[in-house]
Amino acid sequence: MSTETTFTATALAGTAPTARERLLAGLLPELTGYFLRRLGDADDAADAAADTLVVLLGKASRLPEATEELRRYAYGVARKVLLRARRGRVRRTELSERLRGEMRLVEPPSHDPHPELSAALSRLPDRDRELLLLVAWEGLGVAEAGAVLGLSSGAARKRYSRLRQRLRSELS
Repeated sequence: MSTETTFTATALAGTAPTARERLLAGLLPELTGYFLRRLGDADDAADAAADTLVVLLGKASRLPEATEELRRYAYGVARKVLLRARRGRVRRTELSERLRGEMRLVEPPSHDPHPELSAALSRLPDRDRELLLLVAWEGLGVAEAGAVLGLSSGAARKRYSRLRQRLRSELS
């Protein structure tokens, strides 16, 4: 077993690894290969293998003692993690396709109808610009937009008022 695998088990368990945890950590490369062959993506495979190890470590006191039984049990858990990963992938794909379809309905303007306003907005600090845009474009109230940005409602109202005055003076 590699030192890296032992460190993985130690980090996940929060203590020095037990014999069972070392066995589980030893299965990590095998489980990663299992997921890689089924998911086709190294990052997804590593995530699924880590998820499997977390589930197994959470059940460490109830796991089989024998190495082969533990291995079979680990593959059973891995299969459930794989099914969940595939369902998640399907949901993400469906959502992405639906969003792409909706985005086609919204056509960006071919030119900027208010270049002076755009220029004035671009000169604002990011947080101030975001406050204005959350209110104007997204339809949030000033207090709601302030909450999104971590501002109290009073601070958001004060900042919003000052920003509107600043924009009025720049645009007049």
